[in-house]
Amino acid sequence: MGSHKLFSEKVSSNRQLLLEFLKGKGKKLEFEIDCGIEERIRFIYSIIFPGMGKFLFYLRFLIARIAYYIDYSPAKVVLYRLIGMKIGKGVFISPDVILDPHFPGLIEIGDYSIIGWGTHLFCHEYSGAAYRLGRISIGRGAVIGGLSIIRGGVTVGENAQVASTCIVYKDVPNNYYLDSVVLLNRALLEVYKEDRGE
Repeated sequence: MGSHKLFSEKVSSNRQLLLEFLKGKGKKLEFEIDCGIEERIRFIYSIIFPGMGKFLFYLRFLIARIAYYIDYSPAKVVLYRLIGMKIGKGVFISPDVILDPHFPGLIEIGDYSIIGWGTHLFCHEYSGAAYRLGRISIGRGAVIGGLSIIRGGVTVGENAQVASTCIVYKDVPNNYYLDSVVLLNRALLEVYKEDRGE
């Protein structure tokens, strides 16, 4: 009985943090998966999809999958708005784009932005030890190149350009051009500095 009570208390406290985050408090949220491996999925679902929440998620997921298979951008935009994503006017969403249906209210795409072929916007991730959420904001007029991945907690500024195949894990300033070579060099520089103790 004691372990069930502790499980319930952990779920309740993490659920409260999630609700505050979803109301607009903060850019990122992380909570530990502090239970045995046999309980992980139940623990996560109890926090993020309590009660009927799981069925609402499945409905959002179904609508998002339909949007994925539609090539016509205006129809995609209507479906994504239907599940709660904030998408401005004149936005073009290419085929095979995945916009995370777990927490659609965390995705905001500004007017006249272009989301390239096969791009993924993920506002959640699970590492085995922690579950992370983050808001994604794509600024007005931004262009996200094909096959790129935008991670939770990232803001892409107005008129910014993200080249194809980039994995974007940090904010991109307004009017900035981000190339995969720039990302790779930044990552290597961070590793180099860490190795040298800088």
